Amino acid sequence: MATYNAKPDLGDQMNDYDSDSSDTVEKLKNFSDNFVFSNLSTCWVCNGYYGPCFGQPVCGTCHAFLFPAVTDEEAVVTQLSDDEDSGNDEPPQNSAEQNSERVEEEDDGEVEDEDDDEDADTEEEEDGVDHMEIAFDRPRPNPPRNLNHFLEQLSAPRIADRNASRIEVFPVEVLLKIFSYLDDISLWNASEVCEQWRRILQMHTSQTMWKKYTRERWPLFQQIATIPNWFDMYSALMASCFCRTCLIQMSLKTPQRGLQDEASRSFKMKLLRSEVMCLKTGAAEGIDAVPLDNQLSHWQGSILGPPGSPYEGGKFFLYIVIPQSYPMLPPTVRFLTKIVHPNVSRHGDVGIDIIQHNWSLALTISKILLSVQSLLTDPFTEICMEPALGRLYDADRSKFEALARNWTWKYAMHEVIPPLPLS
Repeated sequence: MATYNAKPDLGDQMNDYDSDSSDTVEKLKNFSDNFVFSNLSTCWVCNGYYGPCFGQPVCGTCHAFLFPAVTDEEAVVTQLSDDEDSGNDEPPQNSAEQNSERVEEEDDGEVEDEDDDEDADTEEEEDGVDHMEIAFDRPRPNPPRNLNHFLEQLSAPRIADRNASRIEVFPVEVLLKIFSYLDDISLWNASEVCEQWRRILQMHTSQTMWKKYTRERWPLFQQIATIPNWFDMYSALMASCFCRTCLIQMSLKTPQRGLQDEASRSFKMKLLRSEVMCLKTGAAEGIDAVPLDNQLSHWQGSILGPPGSPYEGGKFFLYIVIPQSYPMLPPTVRFLTKIVHPNVSRHGDVGIDIIQHNWSLALTISKILLSVQSLLTDPFTEICMEPALGRLYDADRSKFEALARNWTWKYAMHEVIPPLPLS
């Protein structure tokens, strides 16, 4: 498989750029507006060999192979012995159940407060809005397909039926019935198909529902400005992400699987609980993180763009997965929010030394986020996740900063600048 490829035409754009010309500002704006990663229409790993990627950085097959929902280290399956006595093959469950119950008790107060706030805002939001015709409670998203499924598809390709009826001609009542079986992420994907479906969803879903799912999918999102339309806000946050498959993985909050003794699990939970308390009481300014599941294995983090950098004013969300053997092994950290940086791949992976090669037991989630935040002001261009951006940073700093600032305004400032409604 190929690795991260440099954009072939980026060097030509850099050579054509004249920093001493009078129209420098206009050229910078045109460059930042027109910039796209190489191979945007095909998977940058297999270059389209395994199939289309539908605008995503990698196709489904490569994503299932390179970024599985459960890592190899976690996918250790307990094997029973040949004799009748299973011995210690099955890990104890009492500790995990007690830990889950404790976390639920700690979170009950916060959940009730949020529910009260939502109920209080329901009457104000539904004034002047059509009553919801699609059920409020949505099913959970389906898990991403695994590698075996894609290999079966490759061995038995499907032949397109040209005589099949077009779903666009279905009446609104039929489409609403179909939409009623979709989860919120699938509903949003349906709204991206065509303007007709988007209008149908805007008319037949309530603002309360999209506000609920915005808070659920983005627990660190803060409502600073007045949000005229929560459906547009949900859409803007989802569209500002690198990879939709990672969003589905985060929403599923896959429980950890594998063989782990009770002492290791207890130590891991105590350590993570202490990190939760530190983040609530004494977190450094500009960073935050919150666990998404009772096992404290899936987290959402956020960092604010450092002052004086082209990322200033932006809030960047990250997805953090704690491995089974934490803190012996480092967590997986990915940017959810799109960002232009030499050490961040187009899939959102972070190339930082402390989680790649120099992991230490003294490091915590807050320290990792601080290191990622400092990386925004001091990129390391000798080894880059995106070599083309590293060359641009070294050769033409003003051009790189204009591009980074443009993406920050476009994808990372939805809290202070709500998205405009689409016509």
